Amino acid sequence: MKSAFAITMILISIIGSDLFAAENKKTEADNLVDKSRIVIYEMMHGRDNEVPTDLIKQASGIAIIPGMIKAGFVIGGSYGKGTVVGYRQGAWTGPAFIKMGAGSLGFQIGAESVDLILVIVGQKTMDAFMKQKFKLGADVALVAGPVGAQASAASNITFKGGIYSYSRAKGAFAGVSLEGAGIATQEDLNKAYYESTDNPHVILSGKVSPPKSGQELHSVLDEYRHK
Repeated sequence: MKSAFAITMILISIIGSDLFAAENKKTEADNLVDKSRIVIYEMMHGRDNEVPTDLIKQASGIAIIPGMIKAGFVIGGSYGKGTVVGYRQGAWTGPAFIKMGAGSLGFQIGAESVDLILVIVGQKTMDAFMKQKFKLGADVALVAGPVGAQASAASNITFKGGIYSYSRAKGAFAGVSLEGAGIATQEDLNKAYYESTDNPHVILSGKVSPPKSGQELHSVLDEYRHK
């Protein structure tokens, strides 16, 4: 009897641990979406160095890495988790979850934490971006994005597809070099957030509806898109 009781308690403990871990992942996913929404909102309402509106209007997707942590000085590395949304047939899709690792972030040397935004232009670029592992600049064109409300977004990337990269430290957005940074999908957070699937391609195709936090992110992006 004691043996059966002990086994039962162990099973309860394991199940409880799994449920607790799943709840933690769901909370982490919701927090990342909320932080992404705040970054986009603050980008929209900033007075200086904002990402050009016309560039957002041409985007096939946007990736947001809020609070990417930088370690080391001059020679160092950075790591962060974030979200990516797509834009298909007149509507935002996702978010799906990603993680990024990079070397020193261009002009942001000395900053301990930066917000990153990648504006993805062209559906082929968006499809390539969502490979399980992706290296910026290796498969598609990558440039530091133009800044300022009047900045022109016209370039080869606009017409051929590619990625504009931005960072924000101390409240100001600026173009930043992220050549060689690695991006990978976060299936565990996808699964915790959506429950029905962890596949980023399914999520970004618009076949699943996001929870409330994702809908709120879409609303802010819609405001920007139609600004």
